[in-house]
Amino acid sequence: MAQTTFLPPKPSMRRRRVATWVSTLGHPLLTAVLFLGYVAFRLLGGQGAAWVVGCMTLGVVLPIAFWNYRQVQRGAYTNFDVSVREQRRSFYPRLLVLLGAATALLFSFPAVAPLRPGFVVGLGLLIVCYAVNFWLKVSLHAALSFFVAGCVGSLDGWNWGLVALVLAVAIATSRRVLGRHSTPELLVGAALGSLAAGVLQLWR
Repeated sequence: MAQTTFLPPKPSMRRRRVATWVSTLGHPLLTAVLFLGYVAFRLLGGQGAAWVVGCMTLGVVLPIAFWNYRQVQRGAYTNFDVSVREQRRSFYPRLLVLLGAATALLFSFPAVAPLRPGFVVGLGLLIVCYAVNFWLKVSLHAALSFFVAGCVGSLDGWNWGLVALVLAVAIATSRRVLGRHSTPELLVGAALGSLAAGVLQLWR
């Protein structure tokens, strides 16, 4: 008698649409800029925060977004999220060089000193994700969203931290629904992001 294999049901179209919106709004490039703006305006005030966010957007986020878009158009990347592990080998070095340059630049301006620990820890998080990528495709959506959740809890108390944590879980879940990441990839990303938030809290 042939053995029957039971496969999990495919997500409904409505669930996939919701997951697509959550995943898009929780994209690391967007999340990073929004969170940086939130922290910068709290720690630096309006003019300093606008300068930092503008430099980060023009110097890191837009170049990476353009690179990913061009690679998708050329067929080198399967999608904008660079969801194939082997394709991330050309993605990570560019991101790390740009973010590393931005982090080094912060040390030239004493006025933005409060942001330095966050940039250094964030850069360290991405370096670890790059190293792990040779064996496992870490979810950057999960890593960054759980990092943000931990930071929000540290800055504003665990009521807001809990809200950020729920959003982080929703973002990670959306990646699973869309089939972009396996459960281990999401768990490792969440663990690394949470660990990075803990390191930053100890630093401060």
